[in-house]
Amino acid sequence: MYLDKNRLKNSSILVCGDLIIDHYVEGVVERISPEAPVPVLKKTQSTFKLGGAANVAANCAALGVETFLLAVSGVSSKDYSLKDLLESANLKEENILIDESIRPVIKTRFMADGHHILRVDEEELPQFSPALIAQLVSRFEELVQTVDVVVFSDYAKGFFAPQVLFHFLDFARRLKKKVLVDPKGIHYQKYRGCFCIKPNKKEAYKAANCDITTPIEVVSRILLDITDADHLLITRSAEGMTLFSAENRPKHVDAFKQDIVDVVGAGDTALALLAVAISVGLSIEDGMVLANVGSSIAVSRQGCVSVTFDELQERLLDCQKKLLIAKN
Repeated sequence: MYLDKNRLKNSSILVCGDLIIDHYVEGVVERISPEAPVPVLKKTQSTFKLGGAANVAANCAALGVETFLLAVSGVSSKDYSLKDLLESANLKEENILIDESIRPVIKTRFMADGHHILRVDEEELPQFSPALIAQLVSRFEELVQTVDVVVFSDYAKGFFAPQVLFHFLDFARRLKKKVLVDPKGIHYQKYRGCFCIKPNKKEAYKAANCDITTPIEVVSRILLDITDADHLLITRSAEGMTLFSAENRPKHVDAFKQDIVDVVGAGDTALALLAVAISVGLSIEDGMVLANVGSSIAVSRQGCVSVTFDELQERLLDCQKKLLIAKN
């Protein structure tokens, strides 16, 4: 598989979904608190990164694809600037609808020597006003007409209110746009008619209401029936990824054998790479391979990261060399 930079630059993706701010508080632990049997973290640095749908968009933009991010956020705090975070990822703020009544979703992870000590979530399920929903719908209808692929990154933080999701999907289908979905919850019928839905294994089994002993092929048939999707890509951690389609036999790729540093954001990277592949005209099977390669790079680094073109090409070439050696 070869990725052409020019094709990437000439493609476009619209990412819609829940915008999350990832906050990392890093430090060292040298003692246990005398007040309670908990470690005392001596803070050394604090950083803010894009998470959720914004991380998906950042990964698309990092490869040179024209990327639009449609999301809703509250007002940035004095600790970080959303505009600066977006600009550093080559994303524009113009399609982020700011509502002062909404509290930004922030996940704060306390880290010591590369290990998670604690995560604190700041979130409040928003109630979008009719005016805000009208703005979202109008902006979506404008943007979707100009892009090759649409991505829904659902973190169940309130962006995909039922009426918003229904209208987005219906409008995109009428324009024959391919919609890729990273789902949340167990009611997958709300994503009915999407091109591809990408749950992880745990999410897939839960949505299909199956216990873990159920063959994954049975789970896939249930979910394809529920969603009427063309494709179902189940990410399976150490077991790799498996692609199911209504009309074709399952395809599978093994996970890379490597040390895992951090799984945070790996699903976002996989979704982004799948979308990038489809946007440049690659097959869904090639998209799965690209998603697998991209997520293998993401888990080798700390926190939400964007995979670069050079990293991707280097890993792809390495894979091709290993295949040639294996064949000989």
